[in-house]
Amino acid sequence: MLLHIQFIYCTLNTDFSFFRYIMNTNLKYPESPKNIPSNLTRLPGTYILKSIFAIFAIITFFTLYVALVIGVGYLAYYALIYPMDSINKLTIILKVGAIGGSIMLLAFTVKFIFKIKNFKPTNRIKLNKDEHVDLWNFIYQICAETGAPKPKNIYVDPDVNAYVAYSNTWLSLFLPIKKELTIGMGLTDTLNLSEFKAVISHEFGHFAQRSMKIGSYINSANSIIHDMIFNRDKWDDILEQWRHADIRLSAAAWLVTPVIWVIRQVLTLFYQFLNIMYSSLSREMEFNADKVAVRTSGSEAIVAALWKLDTGFENWNTTVQHAYLASKKKVFTKNLYKHNQIAHERIKDVQSEALNTLPKDVNGIKQYFSSSENSKVGMYSSHPPNDLRENNAKTPFISCKSDTRNPWILFNNHEKLQEEMTSLIYNEYIGQKVEGFSEMEVFENFILQETQGKELQEEYQNTFENRFLHIEDSQELMNTATLKKDITKSSFKELKEHLKTLMEPIREIELLMQKAVEISNKTTTETKIEFKGKSFTKKNISEGYNMLQLEREKLFNDTFKPWDIEFCAIHLKLANQINKKQELLDIYHQHKIITEIYKAIINTKSNIYTEFEQLQQQGNIEENTVRNFSSKVKSWISDLNKEITKIDAIKFIPMSNIDDSEEFKTNIIDGGQFKNRGGNIFETGAFNEILNELESAGSHCQRLEQKNIGLILMFHKQLVDTLNED
Repeated sequence: MLLHIQFIYCTLNTDFSFFRYIMNTNLKYPESPKNIPSNLTRLPGTYILKSIFAIFAIITFFTLYVALVIGVGYLAYYALIYPMDSINKLTIILKVGAIGGSIMLLAFTVKFIFKIKNFKPTNRIKLNKDEHVDLWNFIYQICAETGAPKPKNIYVDPDVNAYVAYSNTWLSLFLPIKKELTIGMGLTDTLNLSEFKAVISHEFGHFAQRSMKIGSYINSANSIIHDMIFNRDKWDDILEQWRHADIRLSAAAWLVTPVIWVIRQVLTLFYQFLNIMYSSLSREMEFNADKVAVRTSGSEAIVAALWKLDTGFENWNTTVQHAYLASKKKVFTKNLYKHNQIAHERIKDVQSEALNTLPKDVNGIKQYFSSSENSKVGMYSSHPPNDLRENNAKTPFISCKSDTRNPWILFNNHEKLQEEMTSLIYNEYIGQKVEGFSEMEVFENFILQETQGKELQEEYQNTFENRFLHIEDSQELMNTATLKKDITKSSFKELKEHLKTLMEPIREIELLMQKAVEISNKTTTETKIEFKGKSFTKKNISEGYNMLQLEREKLFNDTFKPWDIEFCAIHLKLANQINKKQELLDIYHQHKIITEIYKAIINTKSNIYTEFEQLQQQGNIEENTVRNFSSKVKSWISDLNKEITKIDAIKFIPMSNIDDSEEFKTNIIDGGQFKNRGGNIFETGAFNEILNELESAGSHCQRLEQKNIGLILMFHKQLVDTLNED
């Protein structure tokens, strides 16, 4: 081989480094399977049939849409040229009304054209061919192996994904536009090199699919329909204002309104029809793209990649969430992906154990996904269930050696790229201006602090995740504690056993709640749930879900309160014995205040939504009613601000990553207080801002409430550790 290369070098006077580079690139390309069946990626009859149905749906829509535009256009033209037999006030009003109404209808059918934009994601970084030669050559080898066209551009984005898209969606309807590949950097953290190759090959399976063009047409049709059905814009404002004019002038507007309603109802049916057709085809496209991945990487690589994705998503989302929370303390990391890799290392043993416990299939290979009741797929789902994808990838089974190296070896100076993407995340996702970077250890310490106490939650059946801990007033609690007999370690074992019994009906209800969600989403083969002698099917499943929620809440309120009192009292008794009583009482009191703030946020949001829905049901609402509701919302927000300041009146006990009451408040809402907004909140657009702030504040306060639970559990553990074994 070396002599052969030297011969070429001498004969062609070619730089030897080129050949060394090609050999090096091949070393980074995982081995491909051998003896592949020639018909492995042949399109099945179902794929072709569903493509025909999807094409029929597209042709039908665009034919009817063009007919609608032509018809309305002719109506407008006829309204303009139609002669008036006599000219008087009535005929002039009718003429103007006919012209205005028909022009409004025409504008309604074509207004989407003025909104056409070629959407370009802003969360991507383009990879230059000269800078990332290994990756581009890796991609070119996949193209050669799959027979797919080469991409115009390669991008990376922050997430756990990979996708292919046209560089210009609208032009792709008429011209042979090239496609672009986007690789998620979170995906690169999650997979080994063979699995990475399989996922990219899957995407190039889509590159080769002509049916992607069908997707462009359907997405374009969806854009048109969505704009006409759901979007309310300046056109709707003009029609609304026209309807409120003098009846002699607004008669045409009142005639146009029901016509628009009928058009929107018909288009809604088309919207559903188009998406059912394309979702069905899309699932076939996924099966075919998986076969392409099998062709380059074997059966197991693509299935193993699918199995790892959930963990990858969870790790990455948690890493970004930590970055957001740390930014509130002005803690910024230069490279989020290093912390994401540490997160993967942290769960490596758990993931390895889960992998080793998987059953074997008929080929003696791990069965990653089971054929469960959740194999049913909703009609609008674009991806098949994973167990069906696994079965498709393993039929026939193609073996291939796995390359366990990290895909980052394909990226030149990958740390620089990771740092660039981290800066983009702070700008695009977190919306924070970086004020200097912290050391890796500082950020990691923040993460460890953030998860502090969570392992103790598991010892208590995670009972505090979905309910409030009931804490009596300090004096009542102390009175209960003094009545307790001597505390031993057995006391706490009995307490945990009792809790386990209390949680059993809760677990049963939560399983039914989960099943209700699956029935609603059509992701289960089951069609009903039964509870307290009643059956709930798809039609009334929301009623069943609400009933289950109420029953769970009732159990929490009725059966857990005595346990909570016992839980606090025996620990307080123990604290009193070792002169730690006041410390524990302070923590308990802080938790009561946090719970009150959390409940106030929930109640404020609930009050606003309830009254808003009542107003909507009234239909036409007088302006004075809207102003009164606006004033009431502002009053509720003012009261909520007073609730938040309650934390200032107590001795604040630091929690993990929350050092004082000011930091506590700013972690609920930026600035520590909800904004006082002037004027009518519906006219200024502040109403939606308030709802968004309340939603975020509820989520943030739940985090703080759980932190204080962790504080209580850790303090309790320290108390129990002082006891000798029974």
